[in-house]
Amino acid sequence: MAELSVVTKYESSEVALLKSALKLGFPVWGVIMPVSATFGWCVVLFAALSLISFKLTGYPSMGSFEISSFFITIWALCTVTVIPLICLMLSRMTEKTSLVIDRSGIQLPLLPNNPGVSGKTLPWNALSRIDVDASGKGDWQERCLILFRKKGGPVKIDLFRFSAQDVEKMIMALEHFNNDCELSGELGTVKDQVKAISDSKDSAGSYTSMWEDELARRYCPTSFLPLEPGRTLRNGTLEVKRHLAMGGLSAVYLVQVDGKELAVLKEAVIPEDTGEGLKEKAKELFEREAELLMKLKHPGIVSVRDYFAEQERNYLLLDYLNGQDLKQLVRQNGPRSETEALSWAIQIASIMKYLHEQDPPIIHRDLTPDNLVLTEDGSVVVIDFGAANEFIGKATGTLVGKQAYISPEQFRGKAQPESDIYAFGCTLFYVLTGEEPEALSTSSPRARREDLSEEINELVECCTRLEPEDRYRSAAQLLPVLRKISAAGAGVQA
Repeated sequence: MAELSVVTKYESSEVALLKSALKLGFPVWGVIMPVSATFGWCVVLFAALSLISFKLTGYPSMGSFEISSFFITIWALCTVTVIPLICLMLSRMTEKTSLVIDRSGIQLPLLPNNPGVSGKTLPWNALSRIDVDASGKGDWQERCLILFRKKGGPVKIDLFRFSAQDVEKMIMALEHFNNDCELSGELGTVKDQVKAISDSKDSAGSYTSMWEDELARRYCPTSFLPLEPGRTLRNGTLEVKRHLAMGGLSAVYLVQVDGKELAVLKEAVIPEDTGEGLKEKAKELFEREAELLMKLKHPGIVSVRDYFAEQERNYLLLDYLNGQDLKQLVRQNGPRSETEALSWAIQIASIMKYLHEQDPPIIHRDLTPDNLVLTEDGSVVVIDFGAANEFIGKATGTLVGKQAYISPEQFRGKAQPESDIYAFGCTLFYVLTGEEPEALSTSSPRARREDLSEEINELVECCTRLEPEDRYRSAAQLLPVLRKISAAGAGVQA
């Protein structure tokens, strides 16, 4: 389970001016100067070698004027060499234009007026108060967000550089994630102002409703009592730090192992009134699945470290992965381009191919956007398997999962490799359209976005056909088609 986070763009006037200047001057510092410097150093090297040769052959020594000219030339070449390097460094620095708010704190963009914290992350426990300034009370765009630090001066962030929805996102995130510092009541006033603007511009509702939906998805009411933060398991070696998600009869926690590294713990519970026979059958299935998952070694699959049972609860221990799941990414940023979606689809299909070619084949059963995380290097990683859900389903006789992504045969309790291909097609539909697919139906993304190619539309339709035999029969069959569509799209763009 990936951490919930809010990412917004912020660029000060100084940074914008610097970026423009660097962009306009690129032909000089990015092309002319490096070429001139390279040519100049070659000439100097040749001249130096010639002087050494002349010296050895008794050629008269250079006069003071020639020596001065030589060193002036060296100084000029050093300047012409250093300037492009400085410009390149500044260009890299100006790319830090994202303000990120998550559980760890607030990651700041490039802030010329606060060079000490520019581009760094302020953890929540480093802040004493978050407020908005008193000036321009009638208009949120005339105000700025102030982060009061326990050590060091305040950090000011101008609100007029954000859209109304971005400001709403930020305040919702501050209210949700913060648990260490004081929040000013003025933040609520600003949130009400920007929410009214978002509601008037977006018929689908403001970001507040999206945020609440996301929290409901992750933290929906449970029929069992989840573990509280601070609770320890396995003789004190695992400590629950916080909940990542919960719902129904399962929960996901962020835990600390031996007081050091972080990991993810997935918990599954069988109701007490379940018959002993079903309990044993489900437990056997869970253990078998866990052992299979622990043997998987693939860069696109989060590692399952261990499994265990404690106090009638069953657990999978997985590596912790920092990133943003595709569900959250699309909800925050909208449908993705066909090129980007295909890049992810190729990675996901490669993961499916690896799973389905195991002996016996491993069926994921829950290949959905919220179980696929995009890491910082652009890689897609599967972070959760349906083992616990299958475990609960066998014990209770109920279907557990995200029904919009479940194939008809899986709905009937007979999951097979083609079931993952169905979920893959539904996931691709969601990424391309930003809408949930209709349950138990064939999805057609071009019905929502006419700019999509016929090829990608046909691929999604083929993946989501109702009968397994009418879909792509394997990920190995699917991959060449994805690569062909991707290459054709790249050719058209070129």
